[in-house]
Amino acid sequence: MPSRNKHAVIFIFASFAETSAAMPKTRYDGKRRWHRSTISTCFVTKASPSHQHDTSLNNTKRMRKSEIDDLVRGIGLQPVQQKKTKRNKMSNQNHDKQPTQSKGTDHFLFKSNHNAPSISLQHQLDYSRNGHTVLRSFIPHETIEQLKSEIVPYANSQALAAWKQKVEVQLADSSDEYCRQNSESIASSLENIEACQDMLESLGIGNNGDLPFLQFFNTWRAKDSNTPTVRQLCLSPYLSQAASILMDVPTVRLYQDSLFHKRAGDGWTPWHSDCKMAPFDTSKMITFWIPLQKVPTPENGGTGLLFVNHSHSDFALPFWNGAEGKEYARLEERYGSGSIAHHMPLAIGDVTVHNGWTLHSADGAELMEEGEDRYAFSVTYVDGNAEVRVDALLEYNKKDIKTKGDMEDVWSYRSWVNEIEPRTRFQHALVPIVWPS
Repeated sequence: MPSRNKHAVIFIFASFAETSAAMPKTRYDGKRRWHRSTISTCFVTKASPSHQHDTSLNNTKRMRKSEIDDLVRGIGLQPVQQKKTKRNKMSNQNHDKQPTQSKGTDHFLFKSNHNAPSISLQHQLDYSRNGHTVLRSFIPHETIEQLKSEIVPYANSQALAAWKQKVEVQLADSSDEYCRQNSESIASSLENIEACQDMLESLGIGNNGDLPFLQFFNTWRAKDSNTPTVRQLCLSPYLSQAASILMDVPTVRLYQDSLFHKRAGDGWTPWHSDCKMAPFDTSKMITFWIPLQKVPTPENGGTGLLFVNHSHSDFALPFWNGAEGKEYARLEERYGSGSIAHHMPLAIGDVTVHNGWTLHSADGAELMEEGEDRYAFSVTYVDGNAEVRVDALLEYNKKDIKTKGDMEDVWSYRSWVNEIEPRTRFQHALVPIVWPS
């Protein structure tokens, strides 16, 4: 019988038919052809006749890793790196001088020669498609414990600032023009927590479930505080490279960190998207949400984040409905049954990750017992090339140019945003480039 050439077929499954319009057209180079169906991308490579009785290919006939990497990039994902290659060295002309690391825990996460974070293709696919994913056992237990031991006492020492921030947010949203125009000075003049609570009560915000949490911004900048692990984690190449992979950008800027203190009895966190609160014009923003204790399922009182699948790519929602449209009250009807998702229960070391435009919320803490407060630490990064919006500059807002964004995070960026020329690439020590490290 005449000999037949066998064909070796390598399947790389990638089930996202929805994005087929973005896929390259079928091409043929005379040696290898590839096409895409709704369930797989298929490479067909002609094998040597000597392999017609062999189920495996000789190394010389196998696809090179670079070719597989090209495929992965072609479908919009980042290749998985088994080992960290030599780091890219960026010149001082193009990047900020990096903040120095404080002395703290001597952990591999904070070392410049660490292995690349374990971000699988499935993580990338989930993040790209749904707008969120979960990284199980991503941060070691001992690092979480160290974070908590540092940041909770620091937050207690900064409680007055957190209450002032809540007052300023409510005043800025007031129907009274004087309150809106003078929200910062009014809040700053309050001398104690009781005065803040009285002010909030006068604005219709009681202390019995009307507040969703207390928030503390940018602990990483507190050089004189006893929080070195916070600073190390925020500036670490471990988190920033993970951000680079998931956002698919070459450079990453640290935007902010936040501690969320949800006390027993606090109310639910309304649906919102982080990008609307930030001063950037970008779709490339990512938040790592790190619980500092175990988080049970919602049925058992868990107050981890809830996400609306695909909402990060729903451009019609804000365009047609604005920020307060009725559609926000019927999200499940809009997106379909099962569209509201979560990753609970969460063990210590688990981290949820979401896109800056993904709608998310959290249930209230009605089932918590006194003393069972939930602490979550978040770190937010943005594309290193993201530009600041003109309307985000506070000096413009004072001239009756109303911002399109939500001013809730103004405490985070007030210290640097007016020093930036809008619509330009910029450098600033308070929002440094952290990847490449």
